[in-house]
Amino acid sequence: MAQPSYQGRFIWTELLCNDAAAAAAFYSRILPWQSQPFSPGSPYLLFTGKSAAPVAGNMSLPAEARVMGTVPHWRAYIGAADVDAIVAQASRLGARILEPPRDLPAVGRAALLADPEGARFGVYRPLSDAGASAPGEAAFSWYELAARSRETALAFYQQLFGWELRAPIDMGGGFYYQTFGLGGQDFGGAYAIPADRPMPPAWCPYANCGSADEVAGKVVAAGGQLCHGPIDVPGGGRIVQFFDPQHAMFAVHSMPAAATKPPAAAPVKPERAKPATAKPTAAKPAASKPAKQKAPRRPAVKKRSAKRKAAKPTAKRARKVVRKPVRKPARKKAVRKNAAPRKPARRKPARKK
Repeated sequence: MAQPSYQGRFIWTELLCNDAAAAAAFYSRILPWQSQPFSPGSPYLLFTGKSAAPVAGNMSLPAEARVMGTVPHWRAYIGAADVDAIVAQASRLGARILEPPRDLPAVGRAALLADPEGARFGVYRPLSDAGASAPGEAAFSWYELAARSRETALAFYQQLFGWELRAPIDMGGGFYYQTFGLGGQDFGGAYAIPADRPMPPAWCPYANCGSADEVAGKVVAAGGQLCHGPIDVPGGGRIVQFFDPQHAMFAVHSMPAAATKPPAAAPVKPERAKPATAKPTAAKPAASKPAKQKAPRRPAVKKRSAKRKAAKPTAKRARKVVRKPVRKPARKKAVRKNAAPRKPARRKPARKK
């Protein structure tokens, strides 16, 4: 028997908090969501998108859950054609049954579990395939598991839903991020909680938004607390993780806005390219001018070389001229030496007696 399209996929997400009305007001301020009761007078609220289609749920924690120490959190439901069989198998693999399988009027059949590390998740069989796939795909882009032992936690879900693990992504510093999915679709990731971080294993959904940076500003203005981001992520887009005013962890993801701008910027590029094409055209004549100027320079070089050759005999003559004064003194000295013996030959005037 073929499995339904929602088998092993995330098909519903809901918030459990202390004050559902306050939570509805907060998320309506940071996302394009509205809130309305599931049915007239129902305590279960629905977040709806721009098309008024349900995108997520919102309900107050039961009193008994608060007594047991359950804190506000978001939880995701994974589709299962046979909820009872999945719950039984999960129990054998070490999961705890928090809420046994039960029928929900006009909704389907669901159960609530905690995996072997304590991360909560739901198992859900909707009444129809159409109602299962549309909300999750339109509102949420990613589901992330924080676990003490990433490999052990994912092995549990692999056996339960047949998830396929992709190649780990090296995030640097010895930190690896493991993605998973079914077929050609990736819909989640998992990481190991650092030993020094005091946080329990849990699932965190990522809602689609127009700008993660804008949502980050709205979160702070509405009383929330940022815990990671906004930052770029591998594969494109930006994310930000935060705690809402009731300390439930949530995250948003946005794709780059630049991806939608090339059509508008395309007409501008040819206009900027025109001056660029004109410059090379003007540069061509300028490049040819130096070639014409080089031609007259060649004879000029020959003239210079001729001058240098003509200067050489001048230098030789200068040397001869310098030698002549050296010889003249030598001759004069020689004459003086020859004339010296003639001095005694001269007669001196006789002295008077």
